Amino acid sequence: MKKVLFLQIKGYDVGGVWYFNETLAKALQSKGFEVLIVSLRNNPKKQDDFNKEKLPLYTINETDIWEITRKKEVLKPLVSLNFKTFIKTLKLYFKEHKKLQLDFLKLKDYIRNQKPDYIITSHYQILDGIPKEYYKRTIAMQHSSLKDVLNVPDNKNKLKKYSKKVFKMVWLSKETATLAAKKGFKNNYYMYNPVRFETTMKADVSKNKKLIALTRIENYQKRINLMLKIADEVLKKVPDWTFEIYGFGEFDSESAKILKSNKQIKFMGKTNEPAKVLMNSSINLNTSLFEGFSLTILEAYMCGIPTISFDFGESVNEEIIDSKTGYIIKDDNILEYKEKLINLMTNKDLLESFSNNAKDFASNFTISKITQKWLDLFRELENTLK
Repeated sequence: MKKVLFLQIKGYDVGGVWYFNETLAKALQSKGFEVLIVSLRNNPKKQDDFNKEKLPLYTINETDIWEITRKKEVLKPLVSLNFKTFIKTLKLYFKEHKKLQLDFLKLKDYIRNQKPDYIITSHYQILDGIPKEYYKRTIAMQHSSLKDVLNVPDNKNKLKKYSKKVFKMVWLSKETATLAAKKGFKNNYYMYNPVRFETTMKADVSKNKKLIALTRIENYQKRINLMLKIADEVLKKVPDWTFEIYGFGEFDSESAKILKSNKQIKFMGKTNEPAKVLMNSSINLNTSLFEGFSLTILEAYMCGIPTISFDFGESVNEEIIDSKTGYIIKDDNILEYKEKLINLMTNKDLLESFSNNAKDFASNFTISKITQKWLDLFRELENTLK
C-alpha cells in the first residue's frame, strides 16, 4: 500500500487548503492509498466543522501555535527609537524561531519514520521540514497566486530555492505555471482544485432569484465591503431578489449598517452544506482582489450557478468563461459589474443559458477527474526514481 503524507503548517484551520487536503485525501483513500495529514502546529481556535469526516491526523507540536514574532515586528520599535522594546522583541524572536526550528527537526524525524512514498506540502514554510532524501518524493502545492508570492521576498526566495529540489512545484492554473517559469521557478506544473462534491442536480436559477456568496468575511482580499455595497444598490433596483452571504469573520461598520438597513440581504453564518445552499440560489458573487483558484466558483458551477467577478488575476480565465459561465469585470469597473449583474438577474433566458454552461463546465473539476491526474503525477514521480 502506497503512503501519502499531506503536510500543513497548522491544524484545525478550516479554509481552502484544508478543503483541498481533505477532498484529495479521502479520494486517495478510496483508491487504496494510506493517507495521513500532518500539521506542524495548532491553530489558536479549533473550528467547529473541522474533521467531521474521519481522517488520520497528527500534529508535531500540540502546544504552540503557528503565529510567532516576525522580523517586521522586531524592527518596528526602532522607528520610534524604543530600544528597550526592540531588545525585548528581538530576544523573543530568537527564542520562538529556535523552538520552531526544533519542530522542523521533529518533523524530519517523523517523515523518516513514516517512510512515505509521496509528500504533498500545502505551505512554502513547511518545506523546511522535509529531509533532503525526500525532496524528489515531494510535490509542493502553492495555494495562492504567483502575484501573491512575488509580493513577499522571503516567500519568493524560499520557493525558488525549493523549486529546484522538489519533484514538482504545483500551481493552481496553467497561466500561473507559465508565469512562474518565466520568473525563474523550476519544475513547474499545474493542477486544478477539485470540487468537494458532485451532483447531477441543477438549481432552478430563474425561480430562486437569489444572489449568493460563500466566503471569508474580510475586506483586503475578498473585499466584502465592496460586495455588500454593490448588492445593496443592485437589490434596490431589483426588489424581488435577495442576497445571502455565508462565511465566518467580522464585518466593518459600514457593512454592518447595510446588513441592518437592507432586509433583502442576510448574513447566514457558516454552512457545512454548500450544495444545499447553492441549489436554492441563482448567481454567485465574487469581488476578490486576487485568488489562487476559487473553490466556491467551482462549487457554484456544480449546482449550475454562474459567477460574476472582478478580474482576480492569473486563474480567472481558466475558471470563468466570460459571457458563458459568468462575467469577468476588468479594471475593477464597479458600474459595469452592477449593470451586467442586473442584466443577468432580469434576463431569464440569459440566466438559464449561463446556468447550463456552468453546469457543463463543472465536469472539468470533478474529484474523479482531478484524482486521476494526481495518480498520473505519482506514476511520473515513480518513473523518475527508477
